[in-house]
Amino acid sequence: AVVSTQSTGEEAEEEFVKYTSLFNEMKRNDFDSLVISANYDPFPVLELLWGCLRYSGTVVIHTEYLSSVIACCNFVNKMGCSEMSVVDQWFREIQVLPGRTHPDMRMQTGGGFIMTCTKLAEGIYEHGS
Repeated sequence: AVVSTQSTGEEAEEEFVKYTSLFNEMKRNDFDSLVISANYDPFPVLELLWGCLRYSGTVVIHTEYLSSVIACCNFVNKMGCSEMSVVDQWFREIQVLPGRTHPDMRMQTGGGFIMTCTKLAEGIYEHGS
């Protein structure tokens, strides 16, 4: 669902009620995984939905910005996680033409970062740092 930026007061209130009820429904359930792919800072979403994730649930976060990934890593490290990894994605577009194939000359090489971890129950795992 997309929130319109040009909605009237009544429409905005209806949207708010819809998203509030959706969030409350999400908080009542335990999820096996949390996948966030964002052009914005994913940390507030992670912080908000961390409690909805079951123990031994998997978290996957994709974003273009390393600083956002580091903030998420620090948070899950404090909250209790294992098998945390951060991977830099290298993206290359390939130009396919009749009779030849080569990398696109106008390409950007950064594809963003992916952080993964597994949520642990409190007190199970003590960090070495």
